[in-house]
Amino acid sequence: MDFEEICKERYSTRDFSNTKADEKALGRILEMIRLAPTALNHQPYRILVANSDEGIKKLEKSKAVLYNAKTVLIICSDRANVWANRYSGETDVLIDTGIVVATALYAAKECGLDSCCVCNFDPEELKKEFGLPENLTADALVLLGYKSIECNPSERHFSRRTTEEFTEWR
Repeated sequence: MDFEEICKERYSTRDFSNTKADEKALGRILEMIRLAPTALNHQPYRILVANSDEGIKKLEKSKAVLYNAKTVLIICSDRANVWANRYSGETDVLIDTGIVVATALYAAKECGLDSCCVCNFDPEELKKEFGLPENLTADALVLLGYKSIECNPSERHFSRRTTEEFTEWR
């Protein structure tokens, strides 16, 4: 499957089967994330893999919406290791985290897994449950696994703007 096909076919899975993500596929996804571009290659992230019953329970305590996923990547930004724009002072951390999340979502499809990005959780509770150090902030969860038989894309998935609607040529 080429990248354009992956972009067209992938959708947010909101109902996973009870099967955990394949370990080999998970390893490939993490390797592709390792190769994701970040500002000055600082790689300001840390990823926790929650795929044990204990890890999933900790996510549930943090009020995470999991859609029955049994494997979850907790994408954390490392706020102590970021690049800042010399003119605005803004850091790249959320852009870099977004690149990592997008890479994980598309890599999952490449590896035969279904996925969903979730930001609906209590980050402070998650930090407490997983004992994260002060410099790490949980920004997103990437749910991984296999969609249930009943799972279909949301109606919103098919609502896309044309390129003309978001492109301005100068």
